[in-house]
Amino acid sequence: MKRMPVSLAVSVLVVLAVTLAGAPAGLAQENNLTAPLLTSRIDYEYAGHLNEYDDAGRKLAWVATISGDLNGTMKWWFRIPTPAPKTVYTGGQVGFYAARWEIWNGGVLLLAGESTGKTVTPTGQDGMWDGAGVVIEANGRFNVLKGRHIHETGPVVKVGAALYGTGTFAVF
Repeated sequence: MKRMPVSLAVSVLVVLAVTLAGAPAGLAQENNLTAPLLTSRIDYEYAGHLNEYDDAGRKLAWVATISGDLNGTMKWWFRIPTPAPKTVYTGGQVGFYAARWEIWNGGVLLLAGESTGKTVTPTGQDGMWDGAGVVIEANGRFNVLKGRHIHETGPVVKVGAALYGTGTFAVF
């Protein structure tokens, strides 16, 4: 008699596991932000030449169009001075940053946070940028993302004086 409740419990757990296995994909498709990951494409360009600063004295360095799970305009405001000086090595250099990033849509701040990272640039070649951080501000349906970690990455392509690239921004 004890085998019947155990096998019933096991059957219920198996059915529940199979039923919930597809839930994260469905939640992400419905734009429900309880899904474990949001990813977006970022098409960015250097904006440091505009000499814009925020109230905290950070310099606007990059502006992007963000599309995917998050949509709008993204900005990175770099802290000055940088957290570590540029390091020059045989064959290239590494630059470091600490920044506030913001994602706006229609004049509404959706998300903002802090990140730090680096850009590795081999001599005479384009660079590769990587950063990580945390969501510190979120509005509306994005409130569930406060405290989540982010990763940002992509190439830094140089053509003449222009710097730009296409990469990814993810919230975990």
